[in-house]
Amino acid sequence: MPFLAAVVTSPGYVASLGAMIDAHARIGEVFATNPALGDYTRMQTGLRLLAAEGERVELVGGRAFPADGRLADTTAPRLIFLPSFQLPDPDAFDQRLPAFAPFHRWLRERSAEGVQIGACGASVLHLAAAGLLDGAGCAASPRLVGALRRLFPRVQADTDNVIRRAGNLWTCSRDADSAALVARLFAEAFSLTLGRSLAAREPPGPLAGPLAAATDPFVARAQLWIRDRFTQRFRISDLARDLGVSHQSLIRRFRAAGSASPREFVQRTRVDAALSMLAETNRSVTEIAQLVGYADVPSFRRVFTAATGVSPSAWRRARRAPPRAPS
Repeated sequence: MPFLAAVVTSPGYVASLGAMIDAHARIGEVFATNPALGDYTRMQTGLRLLAAEGERVELVGGRAFPADGRLADTTAPRLIFLPSFQLPDPDAFDQRLPAFAPFHRWLRERSAEGVQIGACGASVLHLAAAGLLDGAGCAASPRLVGALRRLFPRVQADTDNVIRRAGNLWTCSRDADSAALVARLFAEAFSLTLGRSLAAREPPGPLAGPLAAATDPFVARAQLWIRDRFTQRFRISDLARDLGVSHQSLIRRFRAAGSASPREFVQRTRVDAALSMLAETNRSVTEIAQLVGYADVPSFRRVFTAATGVSPSAWRRARRAPPRAPS
C-alpha cells in the first residue's frame, strides 16, 4: 500500500507536523462529495510518523509517542516530509550529526529513488547534511544562514524565497508555510487535483504556478465547487445557478481571470484525477473514465488524448515501462 512518511526531529513543532497530518485527512474530503470515488485515496494511502533518531516521536511541550516504525525498515514511501523542529542554537547542530548519520543515509537512498522530499524550517539542515543540497539553493530562515555557511559551504542559502525546489527536493524557510510546502508535495507525488484542493481548503500561504488559486475570489470559489463534484454529472448551468450568476456571466468571469473556461476546467480536473488512477491502480480505462465522470468512454479518450498527447493506455504503458539500463 502506498504511504507517506513524516520524519520528526525531536523536539518537533506540532503545527509543522500537523500540516501533514491534516493534509492526509483532507485527501478524503476531495472525494467525499464524489460518491463514485468514495474514500479511494484515503483508503489506499497511509501516513507513517517516524523519528529521525530513536523509536519515539517527541514534540515540543514534552509530548511523545511511539513511532509508527523504524527508519531502517521503512522503504518506498510516496513522499517524505520533514517538519520543522526546535533548534535554539543552529551553530550547535553539528554536535548532533553523528546521531543522525543513519537518517541522512536513509534520505540519500530515498532521494536516489526519486522520492519527493520536503523539509521545513530547521529540517533543511538535514538535507544539507545528507549532501543532497550540494551546489543547489535552498530556502532558509535568516537564523540558519550562518550555520549553513559554516557547516555546509556548498549549499546556497536563499532567504528571499519562502519555498524552493531542486529536482525532487523541496525546502521551506518558514514554519508557518508548512501547509504550502505539503500542498506542493502532494501535487508532485500524486496529482495537481489533490494539491490544488488542499490549497483551496486552507490557503497555506503564497502559492505560484499550477497550485495558484484564481485571483478572482468568485472564480476560485467556482473552481472549488467543480473540484468537489468533478466525478458527478452536472451542467455548467448548475454551477452558475449555485453561484447566483448567469451562464454567460460565469464564462466572462473565468475569461477575465485568465482561467480556462468552466468546461475546460472540469475536463482538466478529470484528466488529472485519471492520471493518478492510471499510475496507481490496475483499474481499466473504462472504469477510470466512469469514476472521473464520463459515461461516454470515447469522449474520455478524446479529452485525455487532447490534454496529454497520448491515449490513456499509452500513457499508462509509458509510465510503467522499466527504466533503460545505462549504456
